[in-house]
Amino acid sequence: MAYFCHQITEKALKAIVASVTTEVPPKIHDLIKLANHSGIYEELTEERLSFIEEIDHFQIEARYPEYKANLAKTLNHEKCRKILEKTEDFLCWIKEKLEKLP
Repeated sequence: MAYFCHQITEKALKAIVASVTTEVPPKIHDLIKLANHSGIYEELTEERLSFIEEIDHFQIEARYPEYKANLAKTLNHEKCRKILEKTEDFLCWIKEKLEKLP
């Protein structure tokens, strides 16, 4: 589940990159780098920055299955619920930004 939250967040950031720069977004998965590339890094609240730093590690899950068990140990029902809530908040914020772009 956390991997999919990372994917959703990554695609949202890449939508901002594509809209702001009119370039094809870079083929990277690092959420911090994507936030910087999109120009919204400075606009991130501490809470949103903390969120993307937290879920940035979950992209490893699909690429390196040997880490999957270690990552799974860090998750429980409550943590997953919070990650989903934060993902939703982040996506709503990105959507607002996209709607304001020319």
